[in-house]
Amino acid sequence: MIGSLTKQDVDACAALYVETFNAPPWNECWRVEDASQRLADFLATPRAYGVLLSAADGALLGFAVGHLERSEGEDHFLLQEMCVRPAWQRQGHGTALLEGLAARMPDVRRWYLLTARDSEASRFYSKNGFRLAGRMSVFVRP
Repeated sequence: MIGSLTKQDVDACAALYVETFNAPPWNECWRVEDASQRLADFLATPRAYGVLLSAADGALLGFAVGHLERSEGEDHFLLQEMCVRPAWQRQGHGTALLEGLAARMPDVRRWYLLTARDSEASRFYSKNGFRLAGRMSVFVRP
């Protein structure tokens, strides 16, 4: 079941975030308090939208969150974070999260996100209609 992500869901989402991104293939080193801060910051952004995916028993299976940005007379959506519980991946739940978000923002044509190049995540997003940006690059500074 897809529902709206609210501030009250941050702790559960942070625990899932840590479980997901500290495991392969990401192998990151997240702490729950850092993940909680990250997700709370995203939800505090003006025009933030997020969705949850829950099992029939109410267990959290995944979430996605981002925000709308105005650009030349239309809204674009920056997908900032998304994850599905590792045991539930590759079963269509990530696609369901994207579809749940899209249903809440029917007028948004363009979506943006950052993810690891040549990864399972990039293949997932490609399969769901995303493509590499033709004119844009990501620059980082130390």
